[in-house]
Amino acid sequence: MDFRMGTPGDADAIAALHTESWRSAYAGIMPASYLDGPLLEERRELWATRLTPEVPGDASHLLLAERDDALHGFAYLIAQPDSRILLDNLHVRPTLKRSGIGRRLMGHAFTWAAAQHPGKPVYLEVLKDNSSAIAFYERCGGSVTREFVERLPPGFELPVIEYTWTSQGVDALKN
Repeated sequence: MDFRMGTPGDADAIAALHTESWRSAYAGIMPASYLDGPLLEERRELWATRLTPEVPGDASHLLLAERDDALHGFAYLIAQPDSRILLDNLHVRPTLKRSGIGRRLMGHAFTWAAAQHPGKPVYLEVLKDNSSAIAFYERCGGSVTREFVERLPPGFELPVIEYTWTSQGVDALKN
């Protein structure tokens, strides 16, 4: 497995994997009409915007996991105004889950966070009904720090759990 930083040229592949991941993980959690709708176009717009060169290099980080030039997973982190680091996206191709790619992506992501933002906690938000992701984050040492209901732009609400890793937890997963 090769790991590298994402570039603007990766936007379409990332959007396609992001869409595939959501359609797999969120089936039965998010409305089918949303998942089967213009999700790919929304993800393309999101990644085209995120990968503009105007974003400072130390404020965000996109890491790709590839093998034989095929995208197998990605992680995206964003430094937040409250000094925490948001692991906003962690996706592995659904057919490759439980292969270690997610844990390795988290390790590389935490290495970046520790280097660019030493001592800052890393957190993520996961849908409360996404039991497989919750089990993974707990195996990776995340601690529940908040629960809330989020209203998503398409107009529906879902319960969310926030997991946080302190600098010690970040160090344990770094590569």
